[in-house]
Amino acid sequence: MSVPDPVSISRRFASSATTGSAAQSVDPGCDGRAPADGTSALRMGLDIGSTTIKLVLLPERLPEVPAGAPADSASGSPASPVFAEYRRHNADVRGELTRLLEEVGRAYPGAVVRGAVTGSAGLSLATLMGLPFVQEVIAETETVRVCDPRADVVIELGGEDAKITYLHPTPEQRMNGTCAGGTGAFIDQMAQLLHTDAPGLNELAAAHTTLYPIASRCGVFAKSDLQPLINQGAEPADLAASVLQAVVTQTIAGLACGRPIRGNVMFLGGPLHFLSELRGAFERTLADQVDSFTCPGDAQLYVAVGAALMASGQPVTLAELSTRLATRKSLSLATSRMRPLFSDDDELAAFRERHARATIPRTGWPEPPAASVAQSPDDVDDPASAVESAADGAHCDPTADSAAAVGTTGPDAVGTGAVEEGAESPDPAESSESADAAPRVDCFLGIDAGSTTIKAVVLDEAGNIAWEHYAGNEGDPVTAAVEILRRIHLEMPDHVRIVRSCVTGYGESIVKAALHIDEGVVETMAHYRAAARLNPEVTSVIDIGGQDMKYLRIRGGAIDSISVNEACSAGCGSFLQTFAQSMGQTVQEFAEEALRAERPVDLGSRCTVFMNSSVKQAQKESATPGEISAGLSYSVVRNALYKVIKLRDADQLGDYVSVQGGTFLNDAVLRAFELLTGREVVRPDVAGLMGCLGAALTARETYDGVPSTLMTLAELSRFSLTTETSVCKLCQNHCKLTITTFGDGQRHVSGNRCERGATQERRAKKSDMPNLYDYKYRRTFAYRRLRRGQDTRGEIGVPRVLGMYENYPLWFTILTQLGFRVMISGRSNHELFESGMDSIPSENVCYPAKLAHGHVKSLIDKGVKTIWFPCVFFERKLVDRADDHFNCPIVATYPEVIRTNVEQLRGGRGGTGDAEGAEGAGVRMLSPFLNLANPGKLAERLVEVFADWDVTLPEARKAVAAGFAEDAAFKADVRAEGRRTLEWMHEHGRKGIVLAGRPYHIDPEINHGVPDVINTLGMAVLSEDSILPEPARPEVEADDGVEHQVAGGALSRAVASIRRGLSRKKEDPQAPADWSDVRAEDLPSPEASVATESSAVHLRVRDQWAYHSRLYQAAELVTDADDLELVQLNSFGCGVDAVTTDQVQEILESAGGVYTTLKIDEVSNLGAATIRLRSLSAASEARRRHRDSAPAAGPGQSGGSDARSTGSGAGPVGSDAQAAARPLENEPVEIDTSLAPAPAAGPAGTVSVPDPESAESASAGATREETEGAGSGGGRPGARRARELPGATTPAFTEEMRATHTILMPQMSPVHFRPLAPLMRRLGYKVELLESASRDDLEVGLRYVNNDACFPAIMVIGQLIGAFEDGTHDPDRCVVAISQTGGMCRATNYAAMLRKGLRDAGYPQIPVLAVSVQGLEENPGFKITPTLALKVVQGVIIGDTLNTCLLRVRPYEAEEGAANRLLGRWNAIIGEFFEHKGRSATWGGRLGYRRLLREMVREFAALPRRDIPRKPRVGVVGEVLVKFQPDANNHVVDQIEAEGCEAVVPGLLAFFVNGPATAQWEADTYGIGLDSLTKKKAAVWFLEQAQAPARAALAAGRIFDVEASSAVMAQKASKILSLGNQAGEGWLLAAEMIELIENGAPNIVCCQPFGCLPNHVIGKGMFREIRRQYPQANIVGIDYDPGASEVNQLNRLKLMISTAHMIHESQAEEASSHAGSAGSAESADSAGSAMGEMSELLADLGPAPDNTPQSPDVAAQEAAQEWVDALRK
Repeated sequence: MSVPDPVSISRRFASSATTGSAAQSVDPGCDGRAPADGTSALRMGLDIGSTTIKLVLLPERLPEVPAGAPADSASGSPASPVFAEYRRHNADVRGELTRLLEEVGRAYPGAVVRGAVTGSAGLSLATLMGLPFVQEVIAETETVRVCDPRADVVIELGGEDAKITYLHPTPEQRMNGTCAGGTGAFIDQMAQLLHTDAPGLNELAAAHTTLYPIASRCGVFAKSDLQPLINQGAEPADLAASVLQAVVTQTIAGLACGRPIRGNVMFLGGPLHFLSELRGAFERTLADQVDSFTCPGDAQLYVAVGAALMASGQPVTLAELSTRLATRKSLSLATSRMRPLFSDDDELAAFRERHARATIPRTGWPEPPAASVAQSPDDVDDPASAVESAADGAHCDPTADSAAAVGTTGPDAVGTGAVEEGAESPDPAESSESADAAPRVDCFLGIDAGSTTIKAVVLDEAGNIAWEHYAGNEGDPVTAAVEILRRIHLEMPDHVRIVRSCVTGYGESIVKAALHIDEGVVETMAHYRAAARLNPEVTSVIDIGGQDMKYLRIRGGAIDSISVNEACSAGCGSFLQTFAQSMGQTVQEFAEEALRAERPVDLGSRCTVFMNSSVKQAQKESATPGEISAGLSYSVVRNALYKVIKLRDADQLGDYVSVQGGTFLNDAVLRAFELLTGREVVRPDVAGLMGCLGAALTARETYDGVPSTLMTLAELSRFSLTTETSVCKLCQNHCKLTITTFGDGQRHVSGNRCERGATQERRAKKSDMPNLYDYKYRRTFAYRRLRRGQDTRGEIGVPRVLGMYENYPLWFTILTQLGFRVMISGRSNHELFESGMDSIPSENVCYPAKLAHGHVKSLIDKGVKTIWFPCVFFERKLVDRADDHFNCPIVATYPEVIRTNVEQLRGGRGGTGDAEGAEGAGVRMLSPFLNLANPGKLAERLVEVFADWDVTLPEARKAVAAGFAEDAAFKADVRAEGRRTLEWMHEHGRKGIVLAGRPYHIDPEINHGVPDVINTLGMAVLSEDSILPEPARPEVEADDGVEHQVAGGALSRAVASIRRGLSRKKEDPQAPADWSDVRAEDLPSPEASVATESSAVHLRVRDQWAYHSRLYQAAELVTDADDLELVQLNSFGCGVDAVTTDQVQEILESAGGVYTTLKIDEVSNLGAATIRLRSLSAASEARRRHRDSAPAAGPGQSGGSDARSTGSGAGPVGSDAQAAARPLENEPVEIDTSLAPAPAAGPAGTVSVPDPESAESASAGATREETEGAGSGGGRPGARRARELPGATTPAFTEEMRATHTILMPQMSPVHFRPLAPLMRRLGYKVELLESASRDDLEVGLRYVNNDACFPAIMVIGQLIGAFEDGTHDPDRCVVAISQTGGMCRATNYAAMLRKGLRDAGYPQIPVLAVSVQGLEENPGFKITPTLALKVVQGVIIGDTLNTCLLRVRPYEAEEGAANRLLGRWNAIIGEFFEHKGRSATWGGRLGYRRLLREMVREFAALPRRDIPRKPRVGVVGEVLVKFQPDANNHVVDQIEAEGCEAVVPGLLAFFVNGPATAQWEADTYGIGLDSLTKKKAAVWFLEQAQAPARAALAAGRIFDVEASSAVMAQKASKILSLGNQAGEGWLLAAEMIELIENGAPNIVCCQPFGCLPNHVIGKGMFREIRRQYPQANIVGIDYDPGASEVNQLNRLKLMISTAHMIHESQAEEASSHAGSAGSAESADSAGSAMGEMSELLADLGPAPDNTPQSPDVAAQEAAQEWVDALRK
């Protein structure tokens, strides 16, 4: 961030300094003095950060400070520098450091130093200079220990990184890993928007009076929040303070990760040191939980001081260090390079000549009509003076080229005489009477009020540009627009008139209101019209601006698809600007150097700020600025292609591609686009003016002769405006509104989040436009709790979060029936989120999950002592033919995170809190794992859970029946309201949007007012479940109560029963299977289905999640309704939607529909959402007009609104149905508690309606007739035709293919997968294992896999498709294999992702072999035989054993490389063992399974090792692929060993055991798997019997760890979390961490894919509880992703290892003091390796030879078959 001049900083420590040279002095508080002759050494510390270099010199001997005395650098601190310097390195780290050392050397001639280096960019430079490297947090901790040992927590902000360090009991640091939002660079960028610098921002913030919510996830994207506020006139002081508050929110929410910030807090780092208001924002936020705040006077130097304190090694002169740095060659990390943009100057010249052809004529102001041409030339203003005047008045964009840099030049200036401000000039309005007689020339004005610029053009009648303007808006678009219009009036000739005007862009609404502009147009449509003006056949439009990207796909003359960036702005124009400024260049200079770069650097395309790490690395490898600029240009384009457009094939773009926006004025970006897409594109010479050009074209197209309302010059002279702020009270969002009142009395109202505008602000009530989100929200929670005295079992709190938006009617009814007074938490808001943010353990979990922390805290604050927040693993089946009905991992298991991270709930499941002195201590949260698909088991579980309340089984069954009935009534009410809305649309001729998402998206805090925006656009809002058909009625007798499901009376009966006598109890009868016990109570059976009928379309994906089943069905129904469009809501971080979004898009587009998705977050970019929605509406209307203009439908094809209105599957609604679906009013609602009469049952158990020949049946018939004629106006062409979705199936792998096709297997774990290829060859398959995944494979994966998918999917699919793209494999002779896990994890859909990728890549003929133990897919050519199953199990066990042996001995090998050579030998033996049935030429004979294990362990145990103490042990756990695949985890094991530690990696077999190991638990808890329970238990027995020889062999080796059994591991996990956690690695992950800690490896790396949903729970969600139970735990979670910063990952790993060494050394010293001497590695091995079980394990080996029946080699065939059968169940 911006800081004061470095010299002024140096003077803090110097008595004298000279400008331009280093400062020198001796601090009077130090007892050491600067060495005048260089004979004594100084301590030197270098902190080389992301944007700055800090250097300090300390005296060799430090003064003594009394124990406990507070240290102050200004008054005698032992760490007071003799010299200090703080300066920017402008990304030239090596060069700037060399210059700095030379300056210090001149100031201290002959000085000798002992140095150390730290910082995120310091590792390689430390190696160059031969100095030790100290990890940042260790250096920082050392300074704190010396200067202020009382500190408990350190909050540090740097240029691109943010850290929170907890100092006690052991140092633990939280560091930003995937986003640099909220750091110093973020502050700099926001300051630029406010036309100041960081110190100026601080000064502004001091005068603030209010705060606005500002996004801080992305440093650039926050402009979307800030810029509208600037444009609306919000006070700069309030905006500055809001920016700083956003930094606080991002830091705490993103880094605290569930651990509170308490005690004494110290602020460090440049931003916190220099910005007092930022410190004040932290202090206000943390005031209630922190004892004191401290910011040392030299806070920005603390890390450098720590490095100096820890300096060691031989003294060296500063001159020698400078020489080493300047002359030594850096160690290359082999940054990959790309092809140059141009091979030579001729190619560049041809490129520029080609793009110079795309021009729009600039004719200047039109000539007078023929009738007035006779005027004298003398009457025309002097052209030269006109040009000069125009040039003086124009503001040109510095980034534009000469063709697009605007003002009015050349012929445009004709007739534009200079007019002095204030001089009299004729008003066109005043002279209109005289002018009326003269012929006039009509022109059209278009204005583009962008986020930072304002553009305008005037077109003549022929569409030529008569006048243009491009300039920055200086943060005030209204004033800029007024000035533009004033200039137009002054410069426009008398014979020209503006007959119509149009405005577009971010400032559209306020500029339209201010200038009385005739119309506004959404910018996507404006850009399309402009592109079509140049090329009427345009098929794609790509626009990249300063902070946003847009992609328009054009089909049939109408917009077919719209994509914009929503959650990240990496790769936009400011992306390049940031780096150009960091290198001291303009954007033009930076771009020009890229054009001639010979070896562009491959830099990725992720975070704008985080890429600094990659840029710095490239500079260390001597990359030139041009090579970096060219690499960044490639990054911009790849980001647009793969993340926004999601391009799979260049053919998607069509034949005619237009690129525009300011970023494409950069020739390097344009050339990179052409190279990556392989096609030439059109860049207009007005690329920066396309928005306003499209607006002017819109005005020209819509002009109907009506006079323009545009302000005249006289009106402009009287123009004025005032602004004020208010708070909207229309909903619970309470948005802060900016109200602009213009001089003529008109008002414009805008808000930061819900942009309802003046029409809504002036109304007392909301719009009467149907809004199912509003209805559903109120209907979901429209229940009144029992009055006090009626609650026989007391109060119980329910948080209004996640699954409660679907299941609250169910739980309210059940709990009320049981006698509880249900206390629901309040409505969500941002303040509620902030109240719980310090307990959020994962920074990238979705916002709905983050809100749960605040809701639970609010219940605790209200005094609620019992909270009901169940883990609902299985929902009721909602669509009849869905594959499964899981909840997503977050909805299903997030209560586990709440339980372990909210302090007041500490105490475990169902227990009481034990937080000493905490408010709400003793709060009990009930979070049982439940299965809603089994009502009988649910009732039994409720008896168990509520045992302390003496709930009986009859009570529970009755409550469940009542709850299920009310749940069915709730769902029926929503569908009825949906039918009413469809009828309303039909009657009023309106369109509707199906806003499809998860149930919690109806929360206004989560959807950010998107439904209201849709209403303001004149469209109705429906939810995905509101348009589904009614469930099929089972064939039952009329009096069984089923028909009451839709009557809304179930709750009334429950409440009436409670009021009649809650204390009445009955003896528990045997629960009848037919639920006759509850039917006798006039309640329906809870087994009645609520599942709706599914469509016949075969999905590509496996339909595994309950809520998404409805989503797919709704999408299919929308394809048949011409008056409906579907918009999918997607929460940022929702990995499930990486599967669902692609599938919904395929459903819609396969029927000619448009797919739109809106990504929403904590503070969402509602401006982008509004653009998308308006664009969708406009595109839909354009498609309708296009179809209407087509030839009329033939006979038998009918259209019209009837077909459209019935497209959802719900017919017209009769009067009774309309009454049943009556809308709820705005005030609080209570559901009618009187019993409604049940309608009579019709045939087949259906509910009859008053008119048996109702319109519903007639409409159904009509619908069939109407839709059979495809292509009519009543529906999308072919919508009802039977069709196959793209990629839904691929060819099967047949028996015949075994001989002709090669199976390609991706590498997932080298040590385990290498034996698979020889094994498969032995069994008759042709197999090839793809050994490694390259960077190119990742690029392929990013191209063909949804980028929100997890890292393993991108890597594995990229490997497989890359094998064909590089030409090494024949797609007609290959099969690709991939695993399929089953369960709720999205890995179940890897096969579906692969099929889509193959289709998009052009290989639909390749069979996909999806392998799963459940047998999810049929593969005729591949069978899991007993032999294959047995050998695979043996291979996994052998791999686990080999890995254990290797990792144990390699760190101690006496001869370097000996362990790896032994590994190679055994890899060969194992391969031969499997391929040749136990015979091995390398071994020299035949060996059996047991002997192989024994001999392998024996040889590794006998490998010569150094006699040294045991090194710190570091465990590696995490997602199975990232854990075992070195290419995925950046070779984390090698890094651990390089840092002097021993790596411990738990085995793979446990991953396969943990599922069947919990079979009994699942049967007891969910009531599932009863028929396969015995077989699953047998499978566990078989697996552990097969593992027994390996465990015995390891124990006999005496130096190896032996993993615990599955039962023991489950017991360990149960101390932390429930065994119901089975997504991903499930409970096993926690068990492995506990096992490691208890066996001497407390240092743990948890490797997880970025955005892995289960990891939010079982990984990061459990860290806090593990640390609580095991204080010695030193755990770091590292996210892996194709775009993650490897430097950042390495720094976090080094921090953990540095802490491990520190703890290890202190423990060794303590042990030495007790034992007298430390034992050798061998003695330590023998002391604890057997773990008390060695004799038992050795007995497992037995005396039997390898070929006896006791050996699994020959005796386990029958057990293996049982195992195979069990796993198929």
